[in-house]
Amino acid sequence: MAVTLESVFECVNRSVIQLSFRWKIFCQLFDSGPDNIALLNASGAEVFGLFQRLALDDVIMAQSRLTDPASSGRNKSDENANIKYLLQNAIDSLDQDTNAELQASLVRLEDHVKNLRVHRNKALAHADLRHTLNPDALPQVLYDDLEGAMKECRNLIGKLGKLLFACTCSYEVIIPFGRSGSDLLSLLRKAHAQGT
Repeated sequence: MAVTLESVFECVNRSVIQLSFRWKIFCQLFDSGPDNIALLNASGAEVFGLFQRLALDDVIMAQSRLTDPASSGRNKSDENANIKYLLQNAIDSLDQDTNAELQASLVRLEDHVKNLRVHRNKALAHADLRHTLNPDALPQVLYDDLEGAMKECRNLIGKLGKLLFACTCSYEVIIPFGRSGSDLLSLLRKAHAQGT
């Protein structure tokens, strides 16, 4: 299969779409107020605590993959399907002002993901001895950084899609009725009200 910039773009765009969906579910459940957190804890604290941790780890891993170097491996010969690969390979197709704008967005993205990448590299993908023995040595992962990284990823991929392939990227997540985190919270609330 021939690798084209458009085929890589489609893969990266699909990753951003899937990540946007998972992040929306996460926020509906765990970033929707103290009453909902209390409801989740009353409904299965261990289960929802585990799901929260796994979902957060998944977001950290996905954001890290999207912002890895354009190539990796022993001799930097393994190319990665991610934002940096797209930017590196699109540079000749874009004017200087557009490249500067995209690079500024990449700098903002890098700032948001720097602590996420430390978590991925030291705690999720590897059991770094120093951080395993002292988890408090890891930098804090902030929701503002997760949100900021999501925003910059969507911005970069959306602009690249429009500029390079004349495609419009939408990251508005629409979840079918009855399948969202909000729907689950509603069902749990009803179950508790009925005493079941």
